[in-house]
Amino acid sequence: MITFGIESNGRLENTAIYYNGEQLGGVREVFLNMDENGTFDAIITYEGKDKKLYTKAIFEDYLENVKVRPPSFTEEEASRLKLLLVDSDGDINNTSLTLNNESLDGVTELFLHIKSGKTDERAGGVRGLFGGEKQADPTTFRAEVTFRYDNGSTETERIFA
Repeated sequence: MITFGIESNGRLENTAIYYNGEQLGGVREVFLNMDENGTFDAIITYEGKDKKLYTKAIFEDYLENVKVRPPSFTEEEASRLKLLLVDSDGDINNTSLTLNNESLDGVTELFLHIKSGKTDERAGGVRGLFGGEKQADPTTFRAEVTFRYDNGSTETERIFA
């Protein structure tokens, strides 16, 4: 069983990613998409200690050359953030979700996509001569969970809002 966590207030600069309790460094993108129909996508892209980019299935692949870093937040700072934990062995039926130590029940879908925008350092050449700006990937931070209530209705909520 692997425990994957995201601690945040919904702002990229106040976000930490955890893998089995250790904070990861060099994370470029996290994509989680799970639903009651059996969809289970869990992907991470990170820069390894060897400066190479790796894209791995979070609950199935070994995260090689991963950077581990000391905690980013003090206990006081962390108390103002939300912590989403996903415990899984890679099977949607053996997956549990908790938010701030409370089990999330009635979840029909979890969608989380965090991507840090990174400037393309290759924007030199002719564009560089004319003062053109460097190209940057857009920053993405979307984290939503959909619940089904006893009466059959559903509601989608932002996780880190």
